[in-house]
Amino acid sequence: MPLLSNLKAYLFGIYASFTTSNNPVNSTLATPTGEPPKCRFRLDNDSSDTLTLPDGRKLGYAQYGSPTGRAILYQHGWPGSRIEAAAYDDLGLQIGARIIAVDRPGVGWSSPHANRALLDLPKDLEHLAAHLELENYSVLGVSGGGPYALACAAALPPEKLKSVSIVCGMGPPDIGMRGADWAHWVGWPWGIRYAPYWLGRWWLRRQPGGRLDLTDERYLELMLQPGSDLQKSHQRDLDIMTDTDFLRLSVRSARETYAQGYDAVWADGKLMCRDFGFRVRDIRADLPVQLWYGKYDTFVPLVHGEQIAVRLGGRARFRVKDEAHAGIQVHWQKEIVEALISSM
Repeated sequence: MPLLSNLKAYLFGIYASFTTSNNPVNSTLATPTGEPPKCRFRLDNDSSDTLTLPDGRKLGYAQYGSPTGRAILYQHGWPGSRIEAAAYDDLGLQIGARIIAVDRPGVGWSSPHANRALLDLPKDLEHLAAHLELENYSVLGVSGGGPYALACAAALPPEKLKSVSIVCGMGPPDIGMRGADWAHWVGWPWGIRYAPYWLGRWWLRRQPGGRLDLTDERYLELMLQPGSDLQKSHQRDLDIMTDTDFLRLSVRSARETYAQGYDAVWADGKLMCRDFGFRVRDIRADLPVQLWYGKYDTFVPLVHGEQIAVRLGGRARFRVKDEAHAGIQVHWQKEIVEALISSM
């Protein structure tokens, strides 16, 4: 979803190179000497691949963590990409989780999909699960991945989908934005939903994450300079906003997000601001659902978690932490994934 700046969306949701996703230098955020920078997160494409879907489209995906672990289908934020899930690689290896993240249509390595609906993505995920020979799986949706996690809960086959976790995820647009800062209160869902495409492309190009004219190192410099939006983040997020490795991962993912341009990214945002095409209350009652939200989150306010919980009839496990938007994702990452695995 739109954060204080488009840049923050890549950190959360804490997203490829300038010219092509397969460039071996830019895709690893190379230093001026041509050597990839040291970073505790994976910045490569070695875990990425594509699947050709029945209609001929390509579905880009990446796998992190344990290749034999419990399968978790990761739904990235908005804007975002499959590369977000690299933040879970070490954790997945430690606790036996196989994190499988897909690029949504028109992002990264996935082909565009004209006139799609939210419920079309679960169909693509079924083909991917069959291709990877997954016996069963869970779904994890973060921030702007929330609507897609709910769509998966509503549409994926019950014999395969064992549990769903939504972390600071957006719910249906009729929930509103009580508790959000003014930028998100205006932007979601009204600004994105009704703004024309030309205005959306203009806006995305003006955000730091959409500035493809910047070098990666200049991008990092702007993020870390005193007075930047990141440095004005909530105190519970400041350790994340000054973590150079995490910022390098965010830059890597941001490049992937816009590898095919801006149109599909804006269309994805507009899609999530419309009626979902299903009701949250109709999600099957026997599906374990976990909700993780931050008390101080002004990007996706707490009311979204509260309302999703109410519409699920109180059967979801609802956790509220003393965190803001980044902190609920990063500080509680291990607990989130462990709880998801245990519910399988």
